[in-house]
Amino acid sequence: MPPKKERKDPAYLREQGNREAQTKKVRKITFSLIQLIVNTEGQTLQEWEELGLLSDMNERLQFVGQFSCQEAIQKQYLKPYTKVSFPPDSEFTQPKHISSVDWTVMHITSKSKEVVVGYIEDDTFYIVFLDKDHKFWPMTK
Repeated sequence: MPPKKERKDPAYLREQGNREAQTKKVRKITFSLIQLIVNTEGQTLQEWEELGLLSDMNERLQFVGQFSCQEAIQKQYLKPYTKVSFPPDSEFTQPKHISSVDWTVMHITSKSKEVVVGYIEDDTFYIVFLDKDHKFWPMTK
């Protein structure tokens, strides 16, 4: 007689391994250019490429994209303006199709005057303006 095969317990009876519980995944911030306004205030992607700013912006987006929205704000990579709806001294015009948002800026390097301007909604930073001269919210002279 051939030896009997060992029967395996059904999956619901098997003992669980010793893997540790996984922590809840935190959503990372993403970036969208769908709201980018061109040919009015600010610059286009092509202008930023010609000025050598587009690669800096892309590196910054990649760097900041490793953080959650809250982490990026806490580390001040993203700076929301929460006290006013639109900067009062801005040289930009508030887009009519975008209202009731906290406008947010991101400098393309840690000490640059060039900023990417937009707003955050559902962990997505919607880029609205590219501002190489910091005219969205001009610094006091």
